[in-house]
Amino acid sequence: MSSVVPQSVALRDQLLREAVEMVRYAFASGKSVPTSVVDTVERYESHPADAAALDPAPLVLAHSRLATLVTPATPRAIVILAQGDADSRFSFLGPVTLVRQLMVVAILCVAAFVVIGLDKATGATPVNFTNTWGWRLFLNEMWWLTAAGVGASFAMLFRVNEYIEKSNYNPRYAPAYWVKFLLGVMAGYILVALLPLDLQTPGSSGIPLMQPAVAMLGGYSASAVYRILTRLVEAVEAIFRGDARELIAEREQAAAARAAEEASRARVRLAVRLVDVERLLATGASTDHVATAIRDILSSLTPELSESQDLPTPDAKQPPVVPITVAATPQALLAAAGRAGAGVSGGQVAAD
Repeated sequence: MSSVVPQSVALRDQLLREAVEMVRYAFASGKSVPTSVVDTVERYESHPADAAALDPAPLVLAHSRLATLVTPATPRAIVILAQGDADSRFSFLGPVTLVRQLMVVAILCVAAFVVIGLDKATGATPVNFTNTWGWRLFLNEMWWLTAAGVGASFAMLFRVNEYIEKSNYNPRYAPAYWVKFLLGVMAGYILVALLPLDLQTPGSSGIPLMQPAVAMLGGYSASAVYRILTRLVEAVEAIFRGDARELIAEREQAAAARAAEEASRARVRLAVRLVDVERLLATGASTDHVATAIRDILSSLTPELSESQDLPTPDAKQPPVVPITVAATPQALLAAAGRAGAGVSGGQVAAD
């Protein structure tokens, strides 16, 4: 029993804490809060802890109305941004733990980039694995990694800042931001060290860029590097895959196989519907039901005919109507026009 009561008390305390912070956030943002909601939250907040517990239904309703009122902000983000941590040495960086960590990492990356750049081994001369080795290559690689870290931390802080401004930050996604940061560092290093890009040659097309700048761009947009690698892999596969005729033949074979499979499925569906019609005939169903089932099958086979007017259902009680065609000569039409109320004469009546 002792394990159930603390959970209910903690849940009620969470609802009350979020409701109080949402009321404060709504008033601070200039929103209009219903008086009944404020009275409910204040009643639960001022309720003595040693007294009998109140019914949680009004508090749940008030919490729901407040959550709708403060949209797009979320109760969790409002509570996180409202809490203070004066005891921490990094409290000046804000209450969000992820922001503190990212800002510390960004400061370290910038400082390391500046310190490494002071060495004469780093400079405007392009460095790669073919013309440089040893300590100089190691320093340049560290320089590229710190530049990629600067770009990745900048991108992550920019994205997190958008959620904090809207007060809908979710701490559950903190590991995803660190994954994106590491992907950015790896992308920047791959872009500058492993890909055969010559962006600094004056005669080449485009703007000359230093290798750290390329690494920073790769760290800022890891998705762009991913797309570049994907295109390179597709280009290599296209070289060994075959010529254009073989590719066209493979696509035609695949299209023919899909068409044959679809035709087989259509035949199976038609066979199932014909079996249903056979069952109707075996059970002695009426002619109307059988005719309706056949019309459904025909409309599914020829969809263009379904837009036209449906044919009338034949009635066994009424004899078929024989169409009459009247073929008249000009002399007969003149004679008929001169006889008011008279029947048609001089014409030939033929029945199909």
